[in-house]
Amino acid sequence: MKKLFLFLVLSFFAISVIAQNIFQNPGFETWSNSLPNNWNTLSAPFIGNISDITKTTDYHSGSFAVRIASKRMLVPIEGFSIAPGFLTNATVNLMGLAQIPFSDSIDLSLLASVLTNGMQLTEKPTAVSGYYNWNPIDSDNESFQFVSLVISDNSGTREVIGVGFVGPNTPFKSTYVSFESEIIYLDPLAIPTELIFIALTNTTDSNATIFGNLLLDDVSLTTEVGIEKITNNTKSPTIIYPNPTNGDFKLNVKSKVEVSVYNQLGQVVISPIIYNPNKTISVKEKGIYYVRIKDSNGTKTQKLIVK
Repeated sequence: MKKLFLFLVLSFFAISVIAQNIFQNPGFETWSNSLPNNWNTLSAPFIGNISDITKTTDYHSGSFAVRIASKRMLVPIEGFSIAPGFLTNATVNLMGLAQIPFSDSIDLSLLASVLTNGMQLTEKPTAVSGYYNWNPIDSDNESFQFVSLVISDNSGTREVIGVGFVGPNTPFKSTYVSFESEIIYLDPLAIPTELIFIALTNTTDSNATIFGNLLLDDVSLTTEVGIEKITNNTKSPTIIYPNPTNGDFKLNVKSKVEVSVYNQLGQVVISPIIYNPNKTISVKEKGIYYVRIKDSNGTKTQKLIVK
């Protein structure tokens, strides 16, 4: 009897650990009121949902999917008359989020401080994938994005250590297609503890009254290795020089490698290229970037500072 009880306890624990690396309600099949269970949007007391989030039977699989769209606000907040479509697996601090200036140099740690309680991780994620259907009304002004943030709080401070990004220039799709948001690690040595996924639609036309929509279904996570294996990594040698730089830099390599450069949001600044030893690479804009170097031994990511 005791052995049976122990088996049940261990089985429950194993299931719980596995579930930590799986999106809750990934196919948007279960709903409570106007939101899919385990997902959140922009909302406020006495107002309700600020974004347009609805259930749809236009699904990729199952019975339902989620429809995400911008929405004109009845009462503008701090000059904003149109709320973006916004869906996340995290808890949203709306007032804190409203204070963040969104740009290519956004403080990701500040963003992580107002989005909390995401997916708890026991393994290192490599990508977030799923299926989407993008239906803009005004393709010149409307766009959508998927953003994945990998958080580490082992030091006592929530820090963004990895970013995945899809959009905003993804073309119109009239039927469901797959996406995969590869996660670029800003600090490959830090231990991931939480993943936050955001689906966002927006418009640059402040006079718009009707908006396109993004359908999302079957969101999933790909992981690589257990956290216990991550801790065995040793510090990578310096490959980039000079660093900081005024824009031009080289790599300390002896053979050809594949190189790509990303900004702080995980957006591609330089698409993957084949780098020959002693070749110069240039980044024009000042800021912090992440250089991804891939060879036959694997992939390394190192920070680059352009002054």
